[in-house]
Amino acid sequence: MAAVCPSCSLADRTVPVPTALQDRDSPLDRPTCRLLDVPPEPARGSRISTLLLLAALLSALQVLRSLVVLARTGSAAVPRELVFVGVAAAVTVLSYWASSALRRTADGRAERRRAAAGHWPVSYGQWRLVHQVWRASWLCRGCRAVFLPAGALGPDFTASGPLSFEHFGTWLTGTARQADLAGGFHR
Repeated sequence: MAAVCPSCSLADRTVPVPTALQDRDSPLDRPTCRLLDVPPEPARGSRISTLLLLAALLSALQVLRSLVVLARTGSAAVPRELVFVGVAAAVTVLSYWASSALRRTADGRAERRRAAAGHWPVSYGQWRLVHQVWRASWLCRGCRAVFLPAGALGPDFTASGPLSFEHFGTWLTGTARQADLAGGFHR
């Protein structure tokens, strides 16, 4: 089902924005793709938290390998190997815990920096609202306009007017920001 363009009142040249960006039969030029692409997701975590998570994964794999070796040797397990398994399991848990704590701290700092600089979205939850509006947006190839059909984001959502590609990004974040202030979109 195609949406009707609010500018030309036709539906035969309309396509969802995400589909238009991936269309290989009728590709959009690079500048247009940049104007219509979803804003980047806010960076999450830190390099150190990623390294700690990798350490936890490697440690967990070592614990599993050691448990398999112990299971094969039977009840004649050497106490030294049992101690190694216990230490490796503790390293796994501590690395994972430290990675999670560091990621939460880094995410909070990044959100405060983005908010202080006047950027929006500042959080992943806000970005998801932007992404939701972007996914629901339509493009009219005939008029070269972007719009949201009525009911695209909820039963009470009214249709938008046609937007130029240059104004789409600002409108996208503005619509998502209004939804954030209103508590999200309700379906």
